[in-house]
Amino acid sequence: MTHSTSRYLLLDGAKIENLSGHLYRLEGNPTFEWLYLTTPYKAVFDIGPVLVVLRANSPLEQMFTAHWQHDAGLMLESDAPMQSLAEHLRSLIHARVSGDVSLLFRFYDPRVLRHWLPALDANERDCKMGPINRVRLPATEDQEEHWIVRAHRQNAEHYGERPWLYLDEQQLQHLNQAQLEAFDQQLLGHVRTYFPECLTQRSTAEQLAWAAACREGAARYGYSSPSEVTRWAALVAAHGTAFAQAPEHQVYRDLLQQPSLNATQRLDALLEELHRHWLLTDKESFS
Repeated sequence: MTHSTSRYLLLDGAKIENLSGHLYRLEGNPTFEWLYLTTPYKAVFDIGPVLVVLRANSPLEQMFTAHWQHDAGLMLESDAPMQSLAEHLRSLIHARVSGDVSLLFRFYDPRVLRHWLPALDANERDCKMGPINRVRLPATEDQEEHWIVRAHRQNAEHYGERPWLYLDEQQLQHLNQAQLEAFDQQLLGHVRTYFPECLTQRSTAEQLAWAAACREGAARYGYSSPSEVTRWAALVAAHGTAFAQAPEHQVYRDLLQQPSLNATQRLDALLEELHRHWLLTDKESFS
């Protein structure tokens, strides 16, 4: 039996607060299914993905386009029954990696999907898409909106406690790049709020390069957590992406090499020195 093609949203309950409330407010009587239900993750089903039937030009579609499409869900199409589609999507919520270790897989984040699905060869991509006809990736600064299209229909996979989906090292490297790009965007948001002057004259590509240089500079001295890199960004905003390698940064390098301080204390000391630098600079500007 052939079914007509339907359009759906696959939304991220972890990214959209009170997602159920939004669905009922926007759709009135929505048709949807939480993918974590009937799995060991059912206790936290509302922070997992939910598959929703989408009506064209509905308030839900408008909300998705305006606020959610870049980091909180996907738009996709399928001619399979919704239950079959949901079962296949449910089978993708976790994956195996080297060592037969299982992990949750946030494929429904478009920032993740664009680094995973397009990189697969055609046969692999068809297998992973199963009953999905096509899935949309939103536009980015350097890429237009486009649809990933399945060439040959595959049967739906079924959820199992041992994932059928395996991510090899090359795929993990691609996905790690997606995580870095997502973090860089968060970092730029922080910098635009607190140090906007260091980005105002830079293009989008230059801002992304600035964020990557900031992150890599922090890693050079052992700082890699989001909170550490965010604090490091204040130093880079003040002294440029050459921090702390430039000749004039010797005082900072001395603090970074101070053996009596642990990593957190060194970072605290760097920021104290930065505040001292700002005070001296302000005093000189008024003298």
